[in-house]
Parts: sequence; structure tokens; C-alpha cells
Amino acid sequence: MKTLATSLVFMCALTLLAATAFGQITITSSDVNAQLAVGDSLAYKIDKVTSTLAIGVPGQTSWDFSSLRSDSSLTLQSVVVSGTPFTAQFSGATNAFQTSFTYVYSGIPIPVTAYVYFQLSGNLLNLGEGANGSLGPFPGSALISNTPADVFYSLPMTLGTTWTSTYVNNSVFSLNGSVVQQTSVSHSTSYVVDAYGPMTIPGGSVHDALRIKKNDTTAKGIYVGYIFLAKDGASVQVTAANTSQPESGTIQIEPSANWNRQVVPSLPIQLISFNALPNTSGAGVLLRWSTLSEVNNYGFEIQRGAQSGGDFVTVSGAFIPGHGTTTVPQDYSYADVGAPSGTWYYRLKQIDLDGAIHYSDPAKVGVRAGGTALDVPAVFSLGQNFPNPFNPETTIRYSLPSRSHVELAVYNVLGERVAVLAEGEQEGGFHDVRFDGTSLASGVYFYRLRSAGLVQTKRLSLLR
Repeated sequence: MKTLATSLVFMCALTLLAATAFGQITITSSDVNAQLAVGDSLAYKIDKVTSTLAIGVPGQTSWDFSSLRSDSSLTLQSVVVSGTPFTAQFSGATNAFQTSFTYVYSGIPIPVTAYVYFQLSGNLLNLGEGANGSLGPFPGSALISNTPADVFYSLPMTLGTTWTSTYVNNSVFSLNGSVVQQTSVSHSTSYVVDAYGPMTIPGGSVHDALRIKKNDTTAKGIYVGYIFLAKDGASVQVTAANTSQPESGTIQIEPSANWNRQVVPSLPIQLISFNALPNTSGAGVLLRWSTLSEVNNYGFEIQRGAQSGGDFVTVSGAFIPGHGTTTVPQDYSYADVGAPSGTWYYRLKQIDLDGAIHYSDPAKVGVRAGGTALDVPAVFSLGQNFPNPFNPETTIRYSLPSRSHVELAVYNVLGERVAVLAEGEQEGGFHDVRFDGTSLASGVYFYRLRSAGLVQTKRLSLLR
């Protein structure tokens, strides 16, 4: 879990901000707000090799960071706070970033989705981070919160701006609903904007920037770092190898240099889920999908193919209009009642208002002779609830290859069972269960299916 914590701490160091000019600059809250627009992204790079860096001098100066490496990388996208799983823990958040990475635990790669939460209310406050992943059937989570919130940036910010931030960083790591590690670290930090000038980052682009010197005092010692922050979002951050390093010239740094740049959104929509299911209310296949946000979305064509890697053909008449640009989650469905028998793959062909085309990953389903979706599945499977996030009801679908005893239950993040949705003997086939979360608080929950010695667990989000 320490590797996960390190990754999240790196994300704490994110820098985000707006507009350009050369010479002395001032970064305002409106600059920050413009750069936090939903759909915008940061390409966050980590240089694990460079050990020295020229940090310029106080006052007017310049920096050339074009030689920094990209040994590892994360893409962080600004998302709608209400669509994230940790809204209850960070109720004051006005903005959030989402990223995905792989955490290796005892040699097992675990896909992790993580979120960083901010509050822009005059100053920019860092509330903390949360992450979810699963070790086999066991859900894992990390929650890192700052109490009170860390004053990330004092705004407006210009040469000579100073501020302090005193907070406790609380970290809780859980596996299968049980806490496996919990720590608290007190921070007393001071900041001073002591230099300004043009900054060159990898790729050769030049950005007008401020230099922020940071002194962070904890029980483990004092750490001195520098944040080089441009109005257009470009940034470099380093930590001095020791507190005796000078404030000018070339210094020793450790353990890595981090840099980022603002990038244009690569996708016009955030697709939460896409499922191809037997159509229990009629013939053929029922397709369901949800988006968290959309940008210039004209709509979706439904495509069907015999192989996941190609040969997709648009289903005649299968077009579903999009919602243009919206930050409100949307749910869609389409019934392909004319699907022929066999095993098929479906995908979404998403079309922008300007005609640009994007494709979803394919979803697989079987259709038996007569055009009815296969009603006896070959494998034990637990589907993602739909819609997700939901309020207050959602549907959970699961499949049983044969008659068996099942238990489907919902748990909170503490591992406490809050609802039993199914229990007892059931015939093989596809099953739908409706879950009503009216009596529960907003937040993240887990639902687990047990049958014939097999277990599967998935996450759902209840949003009020």
C-alpha cells in the first residue's frame, strides 16, 4: 500500500493554472477556475533519474527544464465532483481530478482509479485524495484527507506573496472492508513566491512562470521544495536533497522531478459503462451505457461485429442522439431486436458535432436461434449495476451457469452488510435485482455475489 500512497502524494503536487504573457505575472482565482474546467486534462510526468536542477535566482530569472525525462506518466482529467465515489468524504470539494494507474501488490498488478479533491473558494485548498482497486475479489481503498484543508495556493499570487498552511494528513488504507494501515502526519508549511521569468519545459515550449519556495516541517524533518508554476498550467516541482541547498544555481534534488502540462481533452465524452445484455423484455440484445460528462456530442451509432477486433457494421436505424455539452451524467439504452443467432460484439460509434468519430471498447453477448438472447450463460458472472452512479434505485444483473445457492449482498466501506438482495437456491440463467438505496447515505458501496464457491465483488456509487 505504500506504493499507492506514494502515487497519491505525487498527485497532491499537481499544479493547474491559466493564460500567458512574458515578464512579471499574477495568478488569480479566475485563472485557476478556467483551468479546472471539466474535461481538461494534465499530462503529469515523473523524472526518476535527474539528480540536479538549475533553479535560477530570486527575483527576475529564467529556467530551462527542457531536458527533464518522462520515466513514468499519469493523465489526470478534471471531472464532475458529483460523479466521483468520495463525495461524502470531501463534501466541500468544488473540483476533482481523476486518474488511473496500476499498483503492484505481492507481484499482482491491481488497476486503481484515484481522485484528487480541491476547493476553490478564494484560495485553492487541497482537501485530499481517494482511490479504489480490487485484489482478486477483495476491494481495496485508500483515503487521504487533510484536516483542516491544506492551503495549496494563496490567490492572487505574484512575486512577494507569502502564506502558511498547518494541517494533519490522515491516511487510511483498507482491504475487503478492514483497515490494514492508518497514519497521521502533521504539517506546518510556509510558502514564498521569490522569482519570476520564462520557463522552458520538455518539448521546447516556453511559459511565463513564478517560483514558489516551500518549507514543510513534519515529525520526520524539514523538507525544502520548489514549485515552478506558469499561468497556462505548465509546472515543475522538485524537493531539495537537504535543507542546506542554496536558493540559487544548481542544487541536488530527490527523489524525483515532477512536471506537467495542460493537454487538450482527448475524448469528447466520459463513458462510465457500456454493457450488452440479454433483452429480458423482448427479443435480441439490450445495450446500456452511461456518460459522466459530454463535450460536443452529436450522438451514438450502434455497431455489431462477429469479432472484437474488427468487421463492425452499423445496425440499420440505430442512432441515439447525444446531449451536446453537459456535465450532468446521462443514461442511454438501445434494443437490437433483430440480432441474429451467434456470438456478437457491440461497440458505440460516438460522433462529435464537428463530425469527428470515436469508438468505445466492444462488449460481448450471445444470441440463440430465433433472435432471443441466450438465457443460460456459460459462466458465473456479476455485472456492473446500471445506472451508476444512481439515486435512489439501480439494477444489478448476474448470471448463473446452473442451479445453485446464491447470496447477493451490499456492504459499506467499513465492510458492514447493509442490504441482502438475494439469498437461496436459484435456477441457472440471467437474473436482475433492483436495489433501492433510499435508506442509505450518499457514498461508495460494494456488492458481492457468492455462488458454488465462487465470489465476485463490484463497486457502486449512491449520489443524492
